[in-house]
This record gives sequence, structure tokens and C-alpha cells, in this order.
Amino acid sequence: MKKILVLNHFPTIWPPTSGGTLRYFYLYKELSHYFDITLLSQSHEHKGGLFQFSPTFREYKVQKDPQYNELTIDSHSRKSSYEIELIKHFELTKQPSSYRKHFKYFYEKSDLIIHESPYLLNYDVYLGLDQKPRIYNSHNHEYTLASQIWKNEYARKYLPALNKLEKKLVTYADLVFATSEAERDDFISVYRINPKKVKLAPNGIHPKPKVRYKKKKNSRPSAFFIGAEYPPNMEAAEFIIHHLAQKCPDIDFKIAGGCCTPFSNIRKANVTLLGRVPHNQKLRLFNEADIAVNPMFTGAGTNLKTLEFLSEGIPLFSTQHGVRGLNLIHSKHYIHADKEDFADKINRTVRDKKLLKYLSYQGQKYVYAKFSWSHIAKSIREEIQKLSF
Repeated sequence: MKKILVLNHFPTIWPPTSGGTLRYFYLYKELSHYFDITLLSQSHEHKGGLFQFSPTFREYKVQKDPQYNELTIDSHSRKSSYEIELIKHFELTKQPSSYRKHFKYFYEKSDLIIHESPYLLNYDVYLGLDQKPRIYNSHNHEYTLASQIWKNEYARKYLPALNKLEKKLVTYADLVFATSEAERDDFISVYRINPKKVKLAPNGIHPKPKVRYKKKKNSRPSAFFIGAEYPPNMEAAEFIIHHLAQKCPDIDFKIAGGCCTPFSNIRKANVTLLGRVPHNQKLRLFNEADIAVNPMFTGAGTNLKTLEFLSEGIPLFSTQHGVRGLNLIHSKHYIHADKEDFADKINRTVRDKKLLKYLSYQGQKYVYAKFSWSHIAKSIREEIQKLSF
């Protein structure tokens, strides 16, 4: 069985709850049926060391290097921690860190190297010098995403370096996986690479048909949103709190995840900020929601929370950006809403039980057919097996 080493700047979490960790864990869990997989992750607050998930699937979490905290990037970094944290990962690759030592150890035992992002590329000192294939399994087109959402002026000075790093990765990679056709086209046009080596590996779900929770008659409709502490999610949470909640006074909005952090002191009668929630509570919230709202206005890749909402059979109201790359049909799989008419769309249709039931059925049916992790992993395996290694 061929051995694959996967490099990532964040670790898995069990059970995975947010977009990045969902993709990272479940995709490689499915691929471990065909290959021997080792994830080499950068751990933060979580315990480091080796975690064995199955005989062919494991993760080594490298605890945060002491040098990480010693890096001084910008005196205003606390105002923009998202991009500053990524820049720190990039800067640490230039130093003799713990992650570098662990990479060299696992590299010797591996037949193929996969990069989940460009930020750790400089650890791969053998890139272009050996015969081992490289794959870029992108979560996003990172340069395009950073150009959209990085606000810190100092951080934006790193954009040319990020562009150069990602260009190097896609140039040397034998395969590049993109999460949607739009992302695939973007990689090809921006970096002028051979279209034949850029394939699709969309985000996915685990199909699990279920009967949805039945609410009591005459109870107030509830709308749900969940998102990690990530700028596009925080922008969506702010829109819900300051716009939707005011214009939809008869709807109870529940928001979960790290995206709640900047708004912890806000109190509104029809908004409940839950913060980070355990997996079982997340499933209960899915079960109890009448609708899901996804007012995304920025971001790249495809939106995993959209797939989660639909797979759980929750009728979805979303901007086009929230369903990007999924080819969903308005009024069949979801209700399309723009910033200007989002509240009106909710108010007009939230009590239309027939329509909501139809959306629930069609949306769930669609994602089960198109976006199961097992189906995606089989497609990736077929592309990997075409490589010489």
C-alpha cells in the first residue's frame, strides 16, 4: 500500500465541526481505504503527538513551536488575528522549527506528498529535487481569498509572497485539486498552468437519511447559522445580528461557532449567540432549526456549511456566494437571497410549510447524490493512481 504524507497548518478535531476540519478528516479517512495516510498537522492549544485512527490512517500533531509565539509580526496584529496567524506559519518555515524536523522524518517513509495549502511549502525542501509526486489539495485558491478578505495593511504586504508561494506549488505539483469549476478556472488563468493537471475535489458530506424534528404548533420559527472564527463567517454573523434580526422580529435566530466571538456583548431579544458548541449540540441545533441562513458575501472554495445544512434536510436561504460552486437551483434546492432582499425572502416564505418541505427533500436528495465523501475519495484515488510512484 502506497504511503502518503499530508502537510497542514491546522490539526483535525474529533468530531470535526468546521469546514476545514470536516474536509481534512473525512476526505483522508475515506482515502485511507486505498492508501496508507499520515497527516502531519500543526497543533495549537490541543495535545500533540501521534493519534492512530485506523491501521492505515494516523495523524502526528506537532505542538506549537516556542518560536511561534516569539514572532513579532505587527503591533496591530490583535485586530486581525486571522491573517497574522497565517503569516506566522509562513515565517516559521524559514527557521529550524519542530515541524521541519518531523517533516524530514516522515518524508523518508512516504511515497507521495500532499500540501493542503501553500503556507507550509518551504518545509518541503526536496520539492523539485526528488522523484516523489506532489499534490496540492486546495481548500481555496488562497491568494484570491487573501486578496479579498485580508484587511490588515501590514498583512497585505505579504500578498505578493503568498502569490509566489502558491504559484510555485501549483507549478511543481503533479496534480492540483480544486473545490469547484470556478476555482479550477481561477488556478489555470492566474498561474497559467496546464489545465490537464487541475482536477475537481469538491467538499462533501456523509449521507445519513433521517426524520426531522417536529416542532410544536404555533411556535416561533427559528433560523440557524454556524461558522468558525473566520472573517467571511463573522461578516455573515454581523449581518444576521444587525440586519436580519431587526427586519425579521418574528424569527428567532441562533448563531453558533467561533464567529460569535466579536459579538459576545451584544444582546437582542430574537438572537441567541451560542459560541462554540460540541458535536452533539450542533446536531440538535440542526434538528430543531426551521430554516438555515447563509448570508455569505466573501470567501473562496465551496461552502461546507451549505452542504451540511442541505444534508440535514434544513431549508436553506443563501446568497449566491454561499452556494458558490455547487450548481444549486433557486426555489428547488434553496431560496436565493441578496443582501437587499434577504429579510423579505425569509418573512414571505418561512411559514410556507409546503415549500419548505419541498426544499428540504430536494436539497438533501441533491447533495446525497453529488457530494458524498466516499464518492469524492474514489475520484481522487483514480487520479492519484495515474501518477508514476
